[in-house]
Amino acid sequence: MATKTDSSINEQLQQTDGDELVRELFSPADLRLTPEEYAARHAHEWACFSFHLYRYQDDELGTWVRRLGEVLFDQRELEDCRRRFLTPQELAAVKQREAEAF
Repeated sequence: MATKTDSSINEQLQQTDGDELVRELFSPADLRLTPEEYAARHAHEWACFSFHLYRYQDDELGTWVRRLGEVLFDQRELEDCRRRFLTPQELAAVKQREAEAF
């Protein structure tokens, strides 16, 4: 259940341009991957993710980030992406990394 604070934070994020921030955090190589492949390869490296809530001047970037957020927040879809994009060895390494404490 969303609280008033959650709603206020979401409203603030939706009023903030995410383009510059996302371009600082994601390399050009990252952004050349599909959101699905990026999630498969890197979801385990993110403790939290809220960039899908920002607004974007660059429509293509905004679409990419929103799709990434969808995949990150849907465990079944994330696992499907991992099976599609990762080798068995990569998948085992991701599982091992996920099992480690932060």
